[in-house]
Amino acid sequence: MNIGTYRNVGCVALAAAISLAACGGNSSRNNSVTPPEVRTDPILVMLNGSTNKGLINRLDSDLNVEARFSSGGNEGMAQDLLGNVYVADDTTTPSSFQTIHLAAQREDSSLTDPALERDIDAPGSATVKGIAVAHEAGLLFAANVGGNSIEVFGTAAGDMAQPLASTALPANCWDLAYNETLDILFLAMTNGTILVVDDYVAGGFDATAARTITPGDGSSISNIHGIAYRAATDTLVVTDVGDAAVADDGKVYVISNASSASGMVTPDRTIAGPATMLGNPVDLILDGDKAYIAEKSNDAILVYNNIFSGASGDVAPNKTVASVKPESLVQIRTPSLGDDVSDIDDSSVTINGVLVSSNAPLPGDPDVVVLDTDLTTVQRDFTVGESLESVSVNQLGDVYLTADDGANLDGRIVVVNRLGTERDGEMFSLSRDRIVSGAATTLVSPKGFDVADEAGLLLITDNGDPAVKVFGAQSGGNAPPLFSTTLTVPPWDLAYDPDQDRLYVALTDGTVAVFDDYVANEGADDADRIITPAIGGSAVAAPTNLHGIVYVADSNALIVSDVGSGANPTDGKLYVIENADRAEGNTNVSVNIDNGDGTTVGNTQLGNPVDIAFDGSSLYVAEKSQDQVLRFDNILSSPGGDVTPDASYAQTKPESVVLLPDYLAPAEEDGLPSGSIR
Repeated sequence: MNIGTYRNVGCVALAAAISLAACGGNSSRNNSVTPPEVRTDPILVMLNGSTNKGLINRLDSDLNVEARFSSGGNEGMAQDLLGNVYVADDTTTPSSFQTIHLAAQREDSSLTDPALERDIDAPGSATVKGIAVAHEAGLLFAANVGGNSIEVFGTAAGDMAQPLASTALPANCWDLAYNETLDILFLAMTNGTILVVDDYVAGGFDATAARTITPGDGSSISNIHGIAYRAATDTLVVTDVGDAAVADDGKVYVISNASSASGMVTPDRTIAGPATMLGNPVDLILDGDKAYIAEKSNDAILVYNNIFSGASGDVAPNKTVASVKPESLVQIRTPSLGDDVSDIDDSSVTINGVLVSSNAPLPGDPDVVVLDTDLTTVQRDFTVGESLESVSVNQLGDVYLTADDGANLDGRIVVVNRLGTERDGEMFSLSRDRIVSGAATTLVSPKGFDVADEAGLLLITDNGDPAVKVFGAQSGGNAPPLFSTTLTVPPWDLAYDPDQDRLYVALTDGTVAVFDDYVANEGADDADRIITPAIGGSAVAAPTNLHGIVYVADSNALIVSDVGSGANPTDGKLYVIENADRAEGNTNVSVNIDNGDGTTVGNTQLGNPVDIAFDGSSLYVAEKSQDQVLRFDNILSSPGGDVTPDASYAQTKPESVVLLPDYLAPAEEDGLPSGSIR
């Protein structure tokens, strides 16, 4: 990808950048990025002293501070698989959480930004400390110290969140480690024990049958804090702060056979003594055989290179780095991502389903269904309860939908946690999902959009306030756009090419506006070119009204749908436009699917084809006036004309369609080394 970034003054395109942390502009944002060629896997250190509460240090591979930036938290941290970081905040009661947008790329001295960051309420909590993420399920687990519980939220929840579940515990838990493959939760208890909860999610978040591991002989004060699990060897590493008021009684335990251990256990290794500098080791993370420990009372990060082997006793760390009041640690791994869903060009990608939104469904029917790719069966359904427009999905499996008040006056963005992979028969819930709405959004009648995962952006067309509006993908509440591009013609849909930073916008006057270097220029420039679909050199005859648009990078082609007259249910068409990156003016279409008679739909069944999705070979069409979802195979080589769809499904008022590839919502074990986050 070649995407620009906002900086303190102006915007600059980074030659090999995939990343964006927005700032500048009227709101004086001051975030930027570190070029990827100089980045390793940084470690973030949450600081929690009297003078640095909520600051995060980003350390390079030598543990030097390369940037310090503010956060909305002061306790535990956890990364998602897109590179965003959740932080817990216990400075108020109840506690709360915040997401930090692409934390590995934040510039020194940057501040939190409501256009990028999202707050998550945690009502009912007392003092949230350690947190962990179940990546495939999209769940956020939080240790609720003072409440003797684990609080559970959806990772996509927002500023009106309610807990999805609350797990009662026999004592307070400070930190936790979760292995999603095994569905096993390890809890670091302040009473000196470790609770092990098998089948935590599958068992309904119930810890009544948890096993208890007690490390050591139990004769000394014990207060377990940090915990990390190495699944490959079934080994736990935990830290013990002992007496929190004493600065030299900390310990580290290494415990094997963790998933089956129970009762009093002699650790494989115990590290303690004055040479260790362990006083209040409040957190740790693992990187292979290496352990990084946040030692709060002695203001240090301690590093043990071979934590799983070696002698017990008073063993000095291999490295000590000064750090004032470190509270928690997380290592940011570079995510391994597939194509954004809108950029699927490879027909060999396995598509698990076709998600369709309806506007409006029959009374009592769900407004979202997932069909099989043969368009024969409903696999799942879901009810959002909004006047839905377009739909897309990020690689975490969260589904984004644009919506309005039904009168095209009050627009919003609805984010549904992991609807791309599960949630059958459910409804929108503040425990898992969120809405971005309010005056600051400036949304009036949002329609089509694109999700750019690596940049962390949503690019949205606003038909009621003609513009393209760009939001942070993790924003919530009444979030403002990062920037907007005013248009003279109302748009309907767009397609963004992240590799070339080029934006294609389908306009309702039957043309396509093309913006080069779109993000790099903050959308400030006018369109570089206007493409007018043509046949025999002449523009397609009116009425013409482009709606759905897909850019196919492999063949440098655009696929667009034309609803013709919105009042005519029988004059829809599909076009393919080649050489899209340099096309300008009247451009002959290479494929024209049209029966040639606007008074009948003919074999094509195209009347109002309001949205399209492409899998590298087949085009799926939301055909609203005919109440059909259609599939046209081998669309790029179609002979055109009065072509019969290769498959169809009767669906009431389909409004938008998106494909669900099999790489959505990976587990931590698929995307990050186990134990690298908490």
